[in-house]
Amino acid sequence: VFTAWQKYHAFDKPLRALSEAAEKVAGGDFSVYLQPVHPPQKYDYLDAMFANFNIMVAELGSTETLRNDFVANVSHEFKRPLANIQGYAQALQQPGLDDATRQRYLATINEAVGSLAALVTNILKLNKLQTQVSAPSRQEFDLSAQLTRTVLDYDQALDDKNIDLNADWPDALPVVSDPDLLGIVWHNIIGNAVKFAPRQGHVQVRARVQGTAVLVQIQDDGGGMDEETQAHMFDKFYQGDTSHASAGNGLGLAMVAQIIQLVGAQIRVQSALGQGTTVTVTLPQKQN
Repeated sequence: VFTAWQKYHAFDKPLRALSEAAEKVAGGDFSVYLQPVHPPQKYDYLDAMFANFNIMVAELGSTETLRNDFVANVSHEFKRPLANIQGYAQALQQPGLDDATRQRYLATINEAVGSLAALVTNILKLNKLQTQVSAPSRQEFDLSAQLTRTVLDYDQALDDKNIDLNADWPDALPVVSDPDLLGIVWHNIIGNAVKFAPRQGHVQVRARVQGTAVLVQIQDDGGGMDEETQAHMFDKFYQGDTSHASAGNGLGLAMVAQIIQLVGAQIRVQSALGQGTTVTVTLPQKQN
């Protein structure tokens, strides 16, 4: 009888508690917590198993929260362009519209469709980056040529805002990394610099070798960011300056952060309200 009692308290009761807790977690309850069986000085494998179970449940709860937030954010981002499409499509059905008004409504619908397409594309890109199991490619390419092509892509936007661009990098700057992934980085950072720079403002893009690394620095003289915005700028769907919300969907810098980690680079942001923003990417010139 004593042996059976000892076995019940030492094994059967803790394992039954673990089984009941696992059943609650399977049902979606992530508030489950298993108390240790023994005091700290007498911890054994059961206590270690309970501790690992608690960590697992906490991680699952965090993942579920992130998933719910992601779905809510995606739904919110889809509502705005869909509402525009619906509203202007209904307006087009009104009789007696002149051609100029009709063309303006169609242009707005087309812009909203483009925003939806960009949102879907960025969500798919970000998901691919976050679930990437294979290592990024490692090939030598000319970073100077890539930066030149990126800047040229924003030539029209620079002209529209009469922004003075200062580009400073060597004629050739060979690096070994993933050119496709880094292309996403430069497009997002330089695009943000152009977007947030004021009319007749200044944007500077510089690249140079420093030891065994390459430093790429993108600077603008826009409104800058406060500390709270800087703390969340790499979060998905976060947009600190809502005045430019229609020009993006808050996923670009989330992709940048993921790529920076994948290619073994570093990113540093210096900014203050009214003093512009400087983003510095430190990239290994050659990957080991």
